Amino acid sequence: MKPYLLYECREFVPLQPAADLAFMEDLQVEPLLEAMSRGDRFVLETARKLVPRLEIEPSDILYRQQMAADCIRHPALIEEIYEIASRVELQSADYRTQMKPSFSRNVSVVEKLKTAVALTEWIIQTLRTLRTMGKTRLGSDQTEGLNCLFRRLDEAYPDSFLSDAENHCRLLRQAVQERRLRIGASLGDGMKGTNYTLRQVRAASKFSLLRRPGKSGSLRMAHSLAEIEDSALANVLRIVKRFADDTLRFFDQLRFESSFYVGCVRLHETLAERGCEVAFPIPLPAHERCLSFSGLYDPGLALSQIGRLPVSNDWNGKGALLLMISGTNQGGKTTFLRSIGVAQLMMQCGLFVPASSFCANVCDCMFTHFTREEDESMRSGKLDEELARLDGIVSHLTVRSLLLLNEPFASTTERDGSAIGKDLLSVCYALQLKVCIVTHFYELADWAYSQQLDRADFLSPERGEEGYRSFKLQRRKPSPTSYGEDLYKRTLGGM
Repeated sequence: MKPYLLYECREFVPLQPAADLAFMEDLQVEPLLEAMSRGDRFVLETARKLVPRLEIEPSDILYRQQMAADCIRHPALIEEIYEIASRVELQSADYRTQMKPSFSRNVSVVEKLKTAVALTEWIIQTLRTLRTMGKTRLGSDQTEGLNCLFRRLDEAYPDSFLSDAENHCRLLRQAVQERRLRIGASLGDGMKGTNYTLRQVRAASKFSLLRRPGKSGSLRMAHSLAEIEDSALANVLRIVKRFADDTLRFFDQLRFESSFYVGCVRLHETLAERGCEVAFPIPLPAHERCLSFSGLYDPGLALSQIGRLPVSNDWNGKGALLLMISGTNQGGKTTFLRSIGVAQLMMQCGLFVPASSFCANVCDCMFTHFTREEDESMRSGKLDEELARLDGIVSHLTVRSLLLLNEPFASTTERDGSAIGKDLLSVCYALQLKVCIVTHFYELADWAYSQQLDRADFLSPERGEEGYRSFKLQRRKPSPTSYGEDLYKRTLGGM
């Protein structure tokens, strides 16, 4: 039995620890994950595993969107599913400890069987509760994602199976506690008993060892009663343990997968409380080239600016390979670039996006190149550090990757930085690699504009009277000035 909340018919496989997740830092995703968790450590760790995982099949993304939409409509239900799975984790702690190979030699088979039976009885009641909850809470609601989960539960654990399991557990618990067991055995070499088998389980007030009538004399047994009992019950323990382990694996997976949607619901509620709009995006196949949205904003700003909505932007870049953003200083260029990256990330992990609408092709990898602090050890300068990082990115790029560049090569002169940028952008455009770049190098922006590329677009922040920044971006030809004098007047008063 598998929950299949993340994929329709397969399990989640985590990323390798060596995976490069620098884009999580550059895009400042951590506040988003913390909003999903609301202090729940397990939900936070789940989000850290799932959000960076870029799903490349649109069908997988749409499946998660359906599940997320169901959970948003039934927030209390997914929270309760997560809480039930979490209680199973706590309830099974003793059992898991006793069944560890390093610990098992210190515990008798009888004690382990008692623990396993007690846990199994509790699990059976939990399965009943889970099944009943689906029927009573969903009813006729057309929530296909969650209904599939409860249908699978009904098929895997029907009433007849659970009733039989309860009866077996009750008899076994009473027999083990009261020591009323009928054990069969064969006589082996050296008068040692072999093939101990539990023949019958009955509840009685006390244990008695019955000997069949025979010739007079005594039989010296090579095994103690405890050893005989352990040998006979070992097979029973294996059967009970198999069921317990299978259901625990199910509940472990259910806890992990449901916690992702719990985080989704919590983030949705937080953004809704702040008056922010969200939408489920349209994912397109990786071979297409599209990036189109309306009302896109940075959710990190929405979470940090209580009482004030972040500025949103629109852009239709269907078929575009290059988006170059230049112009006014402190006009919202970096925030705009970050909002694109975060929305792509949220789309490809199956979440809603911070926008009124969003449509983009999926990418197999996302790479970000943002400014970093200078190496404190002074082993290399900032340009050396940038080039080293960029070399690592280029070596892993594919034609289906997304590259986000924020003020690249700002540590060198405009002439040198533009020369490096021209080479990089020329190669990326020739490979049909999708690139979004923020730059203050007019020489680089003007060069790209003068190429009259069919699949390139150019945006710049609006600048109002007296240098007012609206943080809205518009299509326009790159400007030779970034209006640094606006900042000078605002900070130094024109001295």
